[in-house]
Amino acid sequence: MILHTLCCFFIFVAQSPPTSASDEATLLRLDPSGLRVTKSVRVAPGEYLLPAPKGDGAVVILGDDLTVDFQGAMLIGAPPDVEPDRYVGRGIVIRGRNVTVKNVKVRGYKVGIFAEDSEGLTLEECDVSRNFRQRLGSTIEREDPSDWLFGHENDENEWLRYGAGIYLLRSPGSTIAKCRARNGQNGLCLVRCDHSRVVENDMSFMSGWGLAMWRSSECEIFNNKFDWCMRGYSHGIYARGQDSAGILVYEQCHRNLFAFNSATHSGDGFFLYAGNETLRKTGRGGCSENVVYQNDFSHAAANGIEATFSDGNIFVKNRLDECTHGIWAGYSYNTIIENNKIHDCENGISIEHGRRNRIAGNSITGARIGVNLWWDNDQDLLATPFCEGRDRCPSRYNFVVANRFEQVNTAVRLADNTESRVASNLTHEVEVPVHLVGNVEGTNLALTDTQRMAVKDEGHGAVTHEKPLPRNEAWQPLDIVARKPRLLGGRALRRAFLLPGAPRGRDRIFIDEWGPYDFSGVRLFPRDIRGGSAAALYVLAPDIPFTVSYVIGAIRVSPMEGDAPARLTAKAASRGLQPFRMGVTVGGESISVNGVLLDTPWDVAFYGWSEPDDPRIESDAWNRIVSSEPRARMTVPEIDFMWYSRPPADGVPADRFATVATTNVRLPGGTWRLQTVSDDGVRVFIDDRRVIDNWTHHGASTDEAHVELDEGNHRIRIEHFEIDGHAQLRFSLDQATR
Repeated sequence: MILHTLCCFFIFVAQSPPTSASDEATLLRLDPSGLRVTKSVRVAPGEYLLPAPKGDGAVVILGDDLTVDFQGAMLIGAPPDVEPDRYVGRGIVIRGRNVTVKNVKVRGYKVGIFAEDSEGLTLEECDVSRNFRQRLGSTIEREDPSDWLFGHENDENEWLRYGAGIYLLRSPGSTIAKCRARNGQNGLCLVRCDHSRVVENDMSFMSGWGLAMWRSSECEIFNNKFDWCMRGYSHGIYARGQDSAGILVYEQCHRNLFAFNSATHSGDGFFLYAGNETLRKTGRGGCSENVVYQNDFSHAAANGIEATFSDGNIFVKNRLDECTHGIWAGYSYNTIIENNKIHDCENGISIEHGRRNRIAGNSITGARIGVNLWWDNDQDLLATPFCEGRDRCPSRYNFVVANRFEQVNTAVRLADNTESRVASNLTHEVEVPVHLVGNVEGTNLALTDTQRMAVKDEGHGAVTHEKPLPRNEAWQPLDIVARKPRLLGGRALRRAFLLPGAPRGRDRIFIDEWGPYDFSGVRLFPRDIRGGSAAALYVLAPDIPFTVSYVIGAIRVSPMEGDAPARLTAKAASRGLQPFRMGVTVGGESISVNGVLLDTPWDVAFYGWSEPDDPRIESDAWNRIVSSEPRARMTVPEIDFMWYSRPPADGVPADRFATVATTNVRLPGGTWRLQTVSDDGVRVFIDDRRVIDNWTHHGASTDEAHVELDEGNHRIRIEHFEIDGHAQLRFSLDQATR
C-alpha cells in the first residue's frame, strides 16, 4: 500500500460522493499537537506513518456527534525495526460525546485508541493489533518474576504502563463491536465505563489481558473471543500465568453480564477480584452480582474462573476443562455456581472462607477434589478490614447439592466448614464421597447408604444424616434467561466459541519473548541458546511438518522431525563447552539457531547466616559464613536455581542463606561473556579474579561481564547470598564473538 504523507492525510473520495452533512470530506490541518478532527469525515484508504506527538494522539477527535470512517486506513506509529516494548504515544485520541470511529487499523503505539470523557462512544470494526507489549524475561525452562502483572491499582491509570489496543476512560454507554486485536499486551480496557456493550470482538493471543474492567458496572459482554491471553507458562515446566487473563474484572464492577464468550488458554479464563479498596481499606464494595453465563474458560494455567472477596455473583453453564482449579471463589459469599461442566481439572470448585454459596447441578469429572470448602488461619488476610468486618470470614452455610462427580478422588471435602449441607449428589468411580476435617459442627449429609459407608471422617462436631432426595426435588435450577431477558432476541449467538477441530489443550500454548504464539508465521525461539547440559527450543509454525536438517557440534537433538508447533531438546553429547548450530526446515522454509551448552559438574554448598553477619555490611562476615560447615551440598550440571520463597535444600533456611558454587572447565582462548540472574547478591570469580559484583539486596537482576581468557583450564566460583523473599541464581557462559 502507498504510504501517504501527513499533509494529505484526509482526502475526499470522489467515487463516494457525500449524501449528507456528516459525509462531507474535510482536509485537516496539522498543528503542533498533531492532527485534529472536529467534524464528521471519511478517510482515504492507505497507510499513514504518524508518530504520536508527546502527550497526545497522532489523530485527535474532538467534539460531539461525530462519525469518522477510516475506510480501512492504517495508522502506523513506529517503523518496522522498532521493537514492541519501545512503542510510545497514542494512535487515536477521542474526546467528545456520541462519537463513532470505525474501520481503522492502528499499529505501533503504546495505546492504539484512547478515549476519555466520551459518553456514548462507538468503536466498530477497528483493528488494534500489534501495539505495545513488554518483552518477557521468562524462557521455556524457567520463569522470570519480573513478568508478573500488577493490576491492583488503576485509579491513577496505572494500567497505561502496560499499554492497550483500546483504553476507554470515563466513557459510559460505549459500544465496542467487531473490533480485533492480536499480538499486543492488553486488548480492551474499560475504566469507569458503566452501561457499556462489548460485542463480537476478537482480542486473542495477547500477553496480558483480553478485556480488563475497572469500576465499570452494568455492562454487557457477549459473543467475544479472548483466547490465548497468556504469559508465565511453559507446558510441563511452570504454569502460573503471571496474572494474565482472558477477562479481568477488578475493583467494584457490579451487575455485569458475561455471556457466550470464549476465553480459553489464558492465565485465568475469568479473573474477578473485589479490589484493594474493598479488601485492605474500607472492607466494602466488592465486584458483586455479576452474571457469568455459558462461556468457555477452558485450558487456563491457573483458574478457569476466579472470583474473590465479592457477593452474589452467578456462574452458570460455563465450560471449564483442564485448569488447575475449575472455579476458585475464595472469601466469596452468596455465590451461585450451577450447571457448569468441569472436566480434567486438578480441582473442581475451591472456596476458602466462603459463606452461603450454592453449588448445584454441576458435572465434575477427572479431578483430585471435586468441591473443596475450608477455613484456614491466614493471618494476613484475616487482619484486613474485609475480614474483620465479617467475623473473620468463616466457612459456613454452604450448600452442595445435586452435583455429579465422576472419576474423582474426593467428591466433597469440608475442612473447618460448619453448618453446611451436602445432599443428593451422584458419584461414579469416586474413592471418597465426603471427607470431613476439623470442625464440621452442624453439617447435614444426605447420602446413599453406599456413599455413607465410604465417608472419610476426620472431623469433630455434630453431623446429621438423612436420605438423599431425587435431583429434581433437591434442587430447582436458576433460570438465567428469565432473569436476564437481554439474552433473548437472537443476539446471544455462539460464534465466539472455538470451532470443532481447533487447537485445544494446554499443550497448545507456546510462549516466546513477546507472548503467545498465534499459529501464524515460522520461527524458532529462542534464536540464541545458552544452557547447561541441555536446553529447549520451540519450532513455531502453523501445524505443518518440520525436520532438523543439520546439526553442527557435539550435541544431540530430539525429536529430529515431527509436526510444528513443537518443543525440541538439545543435549550435550560430551562434557565441557559445546558450541553448536542447527538448522530446521519447516514448510519449505529453512531457519537456524546458534547455541552453546556447558556440561560441567558444579559443586554447590549452602550455608545459613544470622542478621549480625550481613555480608553487605561487615567485611569479615562472608568469610565467617563460608568457613562454617555447610548446611547442605549437592552436585548439579548447571547453575539454574529458582527457589521462589522456599529453602534451597533440606536443612537450609528459606531466608538468610548463602550459596557457593564452583567448577573447573577447559575453554578455548578468546573473549567470553558471563551472565548471572540473581536475587539477592552475587559475585563471580574466574581464577580468583572478580568479574561480576552485584553484592546488594535486589530483585531479580541480570549482570554481565566480558572477559579475555587464554586457552586452558579455568576455575569458576559463584558466591550468592539471599536476605528474604524471592530467591534465584542463574549462570551462563558463552563466547562473545560467536
